[in-house]
Amino acid sequence: MLKKSEHTPLGVFCDGENNFLFYHLTRDEGSFFRIESSNDGINFSLFHPICQIVDEDEKRVDARKISDLSLAKVHQGYFLSYKQKRGKSKYLFGAISENLAGFKNVGKVSKINEATSLVSDFQYQGKYAMYFGENSINIAYSYDLKKWQIEKTPVLLPKKDFFGTSPLLVSNTYLLDEGILVFYYDQKPIGTSVHYCLHAALFDKNDPQRLVKLIEDPIWEPHPAWHKMNLLPIGVVLHHGELLTYWHSKNGVIVLVHPFALDKALEKQSFPHVILKKLKHNPIIRPIIENFWESKATFNPTAFYDRGKVHIIYRAIGDHDISVLGYATSLDGIHIDSRFPEPIYKPTQPFEGSNIKRTPSPTFSPFASGGGGYGGVEDPRITKIDNRIYMTYIAYDGLNPPRVALTSISDNDFHTQNWDWEKPVLMSPPGVVDKNACILPEKIGDKYVIFHRIFPDILIDFVDDLKFEGMEFLKGEHKIAPRENYWDSRKVGVGATPIKIDDGWLLIYQAVGKKDPGRYKIGAMILDKNDPAKILYRTKMPIIEPDEHYENEGYKAGVVYPCGAIKLNGNLIVYYGGADTVVCAAYENFDYFIDKLKEHKEEDITRGFKLN
Repeated sequence: MLKKSEHTPLGVFCDGENNFLFYHLTRDEGSFFRIESSNDGINFSLFHPICQIVDEDEKRVDARKISDLSLAKVHQGYFLSYKQKRGKSKYLFGAISENLAGFKNVGKVSKINEATSLVSDFQYQGKYAMYFGENSINIAYSYDLKKWQIEKTPVLLPKKDFFGTSPLLVSNTYLLDEGILVFYYDQKPIGTSVHYCLHAALFDKNDPQRLVKLIEDPIWEPHPAWHKMNLLPIGVVLHHGELLTYWHSKNGVIVLVHPFALDKALEKQSFPHVILKKLKHNPIIRPIIENFWESKATFNPTAFYDRGKVHIIYRAIGDHDISVLGYATSLDGIHIDSRFPEPIYKPTQPFEGSNIKRTPSPTFSPFASGGGGYGGVEDPRITKIDNRIYMTYIAYDGLNPPRVALTSISDNDFHTQNWDWEKPVLMSPPGVVDKNACILPEKIGDKYVIFHRIFPDILIDFVDDLKFEGMEFLKGEHKIAPRENYWDSRKVGVGATPIKIDDGWLLIYQAVGKKDPGRYKIGAMILDKNDPAKILYRTKMPIIEPDEHYENEGYKAGVVYPCGAIKLNGNLIVYYGGADTVVCAAYENFDYFIDKLKEHKEEDITRGFKLN
């Protein structure tokens, strides 16, 4: 915390050695324009006791009417751009200073009334270059810092996502060996406040309009708990290898120090960017303490869209330590509209743990997961085929290795909430830990395609029917293996039921790497349309990682575990469990996601199953 509330910050600037904080100070005797300096960016002291901006008539500009200040170095000293309120409107002005002791206004900047940042110590074909924007980011050029030529085409456009279009707000620019680094914020409304997320883009020094690299991963975004602070951005400073961001709150000025190295940021983007955005209001389903059957954990949700709403079936654990399945619905896919008050599916068979008796001091088996030591029904996946809804899940009796099970329900019974499920059957053989099962929504060559997992591979079987009578079990005919030297090098498992696309099947999967064995992450593949054992594209990096508090506070820290994914209103929504405790969701524009994923071509394509 740097300043008291009587100080109104206007902007920040770094000349390489010193950081400068510009503000106006309001007191009983008037309002004053001040500059303070710091050699560490945190501890500031007064730089000039009296500083002022004078207008074209040599009159002092009222500091209370100044906002959105930006400073840059030019050959004759410093160029200051700022907004000034005149009447009911704000206009952008430029001013020049030789030594920061005072500024002389050089006139109004015509046709620009948005936040700006002039590139310090830089000219392109004899012209100064200034990036500006509060919606899209644009560029303007000037020979004399007075008359500006605005390029018609924006250099960076806001991207439309699930919540609409987020305007972009330009911050500071830096001239580096690699190019012109432009920092900017995207602005998302959160309740009555605005959520500012910091990003950066690199532009060509030899053509400042040409985008070299968009660093799409947010450099910083506030924790949800910060939203109530109503933080407003002041500016960004690169100082001695550190990135400092300055924010104005009702209590004063806050400075945050972020580790940032451009080469590492660019290296992280060396593969085409594929990542999902987590909902700001995650988790979307939490345990309800008053409901004994879901009082401890609600997680690992499957989902499907039908009859105008999203249906979410999630694993729940309550006071009895037995896994059952709960049900919730959503009209938009991201906000829960209803939750069924009772489990819609619970153990009825011995292989699900229906005959296990609780004891005061239970001994949990080595196969227990998510805190449910007495077994039950776990981690469902849904597939709708014709007028029947099939559900695969893990049946665990609390003692023996978990097995893959299958049940189904008629479409009409499901939607009328008449939970008349078909008697379940076991799909996997005894004595083997088999999990992560789902059924492809369409037959391939008159055969059903079933995915499941026996450590460490995704297994794929092609079967004639879904009866599984007697001793008929899955065999694991084909496999998708982990990849050495990648984030998914230790084990992989199917996450959500695959979604059909033009190029094949979109498969969301979960994986663990050898270098990070304690953390579950999420990736994506595109499988061949006619041969789903063949990988066409596969993300080189995770699309979701467990880095939020709700993914690290619970029964198992560091877990993001997907069981459901849908396409809705042009967006991909992935539903996953966080820390084996809560239900979460993440999203991205569907076409954008697929286009980016298709840039991650599988290098060593697994030999698939060819049907005659």
